Amino acid sequence: MKTPSTISGTAESSTAEAKVPVATFRFEDVSAAVFREKYADGTATYVSLRRSYRDASGAWQHTNTLTRGDLLAAALALTKCYEFLATPVAKTPVA
Repeated sequence: MKTPSTISGTAESSTAEAKVPVATFRFEDVSAAVFREKYADGTATYVSLRRSYRDASGAWQHTNTLTRGDLLAAALALTKCYEFLATPVAKTPVA
């Protein structure tokens, strides 16, 4: 299995109102991104999981449906999200 790649502060969506993840962890074709959102009564933290693949025309696509072969990569990516959220850096307030 490949080693994880970590990207912090990169958006993977093309919408104008896309949220920027505070951390992204990738294993093989599966990535898990940590998002934080500030509300009047506090901050909420979310984790998004997705798999990337190429369609018949060769264009990159994304899905939230995983195959059996994706499960270990997903578990590793989610573990890294959990570890990240347990660190003091992840607990700093959102500006």
